[in-house]
Amino acid sequence: MIQSHGLVVASGEPESAEARPVASLRARLTEREDEIRVPQPLTIDFLGYPLSATLQYELAFDWIRQITRDPPSRGKSQVLFEQEAKPELFFTLGPQLSFFAQARVGMERDFPSATQQRKSRSFVERGEMWLYSEPIPGSASLNLAVGRLDFEDDRRWWWDEDLDALRITVAGESFELSIAAGRELYPTRSDRRFVAPIAEASWDWRADHSIQLFALFHDDRSRTPGIGEFVSREREDAADAKLTWLGARVTGAWTSKSAGVVGYWVDTAWVRGSERALDLAAVSTTQSVVNERVDRDVRGWAFDVGATWIAPLAFEPRFTLGYARGSGDTNRHDGRDRAFRQTGLQTNAPGFGGVQSFPGYGQLLDPELSNLSVATAGAGISLFNASSLDLVYHQYRQLVPTDSLRNARLNASLTGRDRDLGHGIDVVLAVEEWGQLHFELAASAFRTGAAFGTQRVHWAFGAFTALRLAF
Repeated sequence: MIQSHGLVVASGEPESAEARPVASLRARLTEREDEIRVPQPLTIDFLGYPLSATLQYELAFDWIRQITRDPPSRGKSQVLFEQEAKPELFFTLGPQLSFFAQARVGMERDFPSATQQRKSRSFVERGEMWLYSEPIPGSASLNLAVGRLDFEDDRRWWWDEDLDALRITVAGESFELSIAAGRELYPTRSDRRFVAPIAEASWDWRADHSIQLFALFHDDRSRTPGIGEFVSREREDAADAKLTWLGARVTGAWTSKSAGVVGYWVDTAWVRGSERALDLAAVSTTQSVVNERVDRDVRGWAFDVGATWIAPLAFEPRFTLGYARGSGDTNRHDGRDRAFRQTGLQTNAPGFGGVQSFPGYGQLLDPELSNLSVATAGAGISLFNASSLDLVYHQYRQLVPTDSLRNARLNASLTGRDRDLGHGIDVVLAVEEWGQLHFELAASAFRTGAAFGTQRVHWAFGAFTALRLAF
């Protein structure tokens, strides 16, 4: 049976007894679901200890046809071409101290046909960069990590992001507690200046079944511009907030030779705090002006539940049903916003049992779970040794009719009079037959509902490809 969201690929050449513990430690500390790790990287002796170097290269191509009237008008297609190289170094003295450094060198080119203006961005930025220490065998189970750390929960519903942080983890046979304090030392976004603390605890209450608890406090600590003040559109921050998220997750699986595997998940979350929202109006291609500031309390909730059945048949067919719901604001004038919002660190990419993760609320619409319900049905099969093919359907509805969606991929205006947003369908192929080469291809379509007014019953389309190679 292929493993969900990735594989551990064995090396074709045997390692020495001395190299095996180092390779195991490196693989365990640097393993990421959507990145490739070379089993036997280039390694040299440095100060009597192994220093290994690897390079990952990723090429991505996205095409989106935005919502248009029939026949499609010109200028609604968007093409995004991205490539990125990630050089990495891993140095270890053994479990007591390891060092990892990653840089990202990339290029993004956007081709918006509406203006025929080509926009590009080249960048060099920090990736993960940390010191990690874990106890030697026989000592207390206390792990310490400091630097730019990877935060990634199993379903990426809470967080999937690199943050500058200090993290302490205590682990036992059936439980694990992780507490971290993070602050963005060199933020690229003004709404993510300060995040602290982050806490995650898990308890395996029985074999293959666990309970997890999550907590996060976020204070962006950015300056709030005054009414009439001009701000750069590239640095727009529409809200300053002090918010606390609390939540729980229950996951597990039952396995039977005759019935196959049934896995389930239940996610719940609550958000509380205060927020100062800004009404911004564009005055030029580079600047906006602040028209209004509104202070309000935030009180929201959300849940995401579902199950996947893997049948004991050829190609391991699997079937998924899920339902997610994030609260909306029923009264915009009472000084309290009851709409849920996610942490801003999430990617909502569970994968539903395929070898790679992909957006669980739709590849094309890909909304944040706020004032929204999403019903999901999916089917998939395993291909070859390490590949998968998935077909996933989504139905979207707002809880309270509003004129916009929070952080959706598609650009569209809503009437604010109807809750029906529409339907989406994704086809996702992930191929990982070669240990150091991964390939993904997805095709998506979205059909608008009554909430889009005169643009109802129109289609948006998208195609997404990604190629990853490691040396």
